[in-house]
Amino acid sequence: MTKDEKIEDALRQALANLAIEGITVTAEGEELIRKKLRGEISQAEFVKASVELATRE
Repeated sequence: MTKDEKIEDALRQALANLAIEGITVTAEGEELIRKKLRGEISQAEFVKASVELATRE
């Protein structure tokens, strides 16, 4: 299994768990998570973008 496949599998599982709790994640939120897991953005960038996304919605 490639790194991208592992990321997608983990993300799918996490989204399923959140859905059980009645929590949804936007497509933009999913892409932000992917970027963090791929190492494309730092933790600080992830947190900043997450807060911006959450306060915008």
